[in-house]
Amino acid sequence: MIDPQHHQYAPQQPYPPQHQYAPQHPYQQPYQQAHPYAHPQQPVQPAHHVPREVGDLRRYLFAFIDGMITFFGGFGIGVHFTADKSTGAFWICVAVAFFGLSFVHHVLGAVLFRTTVGKFLCMTRVVRADDAGRPRFWQAVQRWLLGLTWLPMQPIWSLFGDDGDPYEDGCGLRYVHSGDLRR
Repeated sequence: MIDPQHHQYAPQQPYPPQHQYAPQHPYQQPYQQAHPYAHPQQPVQPAHHVPREVGDLRRYLFAFIDGMITFFGGFGIGVHFTADKSTGAFWICVAVAFFGLSFVHHVLGAVLFRTTVGKFLCMTRVVRADDAGRPRFWQAVQRWLLGLTWLPMQPIWSLFGDDGDPYEDGCGLRYVHSGDLRR
């Protein structure tokens, strides 16, 4: 038999020609070749890429700023509400204002905005260490409590020979550069 398109002799075959990438099994999907003019696909970053952690200098700076905001803000709120109270009531109100402002600033700020005022000024964000997502409420509470107990526990940790640094992904949260989250 002669092939009319190519004017060549084609032997007669009992079966139709098979594509070389034809499925081997009836339920197997056929191999799909990329279109020759298609743009090459860009490498896809994993959905849970966690940026690098901030350095100690930046951490000390935003901790100092946040500490001053909490200290002076809590003291100012305590003075405002106890202008004519006794000394005991004054210090109780100052302590409640200090811890309340600290909780709102460090926990709710981290959960709602992924930052506090000091971290914002230092271009730092708080993210989950496993997938760089927004911190969960109870993670932020645990991290806040860890931060409150870190300084008073330093003498005890030094007795055991440990440096007492709890900030390496403590409570599943990490401080990262805010510019790294936009990539």
